[in-house]
Amino acid sequence: MSAGKTSPSLETLRELALAVGLDVDVNLVPASDPAAAIAARVVTDPATPAADDLEGWDETSPEETASISAWVGRLERLAGNDPRRVLALAGRYSAPQHRRGARFFASKPGVTQQRLIEIASGALKGQVGALAGVVAAKVYLGHAPDPGPVVVWVSDTGAVAERLAVTLREADVYQPAGVLVAPTISAYFADMVKSPEWAHSVVSPVQAAIDLYGLGYDQLADEITEGW
Repeated sequence: MSAGKTSPSLETLRELALAVGLDVDVNLVPASDPAAAIAARVVTDPATPAADDLEGWDETSPEETASISAWVGRLERLAGNDPRRVLALAGRYSAPQHRRGARFFASKPGVTQQRLIEIASGALKGQVGALAGVVAAKVYLGHAPDPGPVVVWVSDTGAVAERLAVTLREADVYQPAGVLVAPTISAYFADMVKSPEWAHSVVSPVQAAIDLYGLGYDQLADEITEGW
């Protein structure tokens, strides 16, 4: 014990659990940490504060700043000075389809991608959030896979999911051709862009690329970042 804190081993935790009739079940799940995405922006995007300046950035809390700084170190160790690899790794470590608390909605027959985007945009009404996925590809590249995932990043998924459920069917698993609603931190919305087509904003180009890497659309992400 040090400073009132302990770091019990898994074996010790199991013994404590068994003492009260329980057991410990440890599962490995895909990572999806929003701090990884912001760390990649710190490393690659001049519009994002440098690691040493994060503490004075209004977009992050002290806890988030500490987590982002840890991810900056990890990404630099894993990717070196390769910006594309930094963004691709961040996408893998912050993928929306693996985010804890994410909710998935399937499209319906006859609902076009354009209509699906409009439905997702309307569901954001009154919420702090931004669109990503195929929406960002359409805005920044002028083209996107059809069908493809419409991502809604939002601070609180509850109200958005409730509105989507009026029109779409909620599913238990990720729907590659549907709407994915995922919770995130406010730093995701820094430098977002207002689309002329929809009532709500789209994540910044660098965040759009990170998300597309995480969703498996590497070619689209490479197109967005080409020439950076």
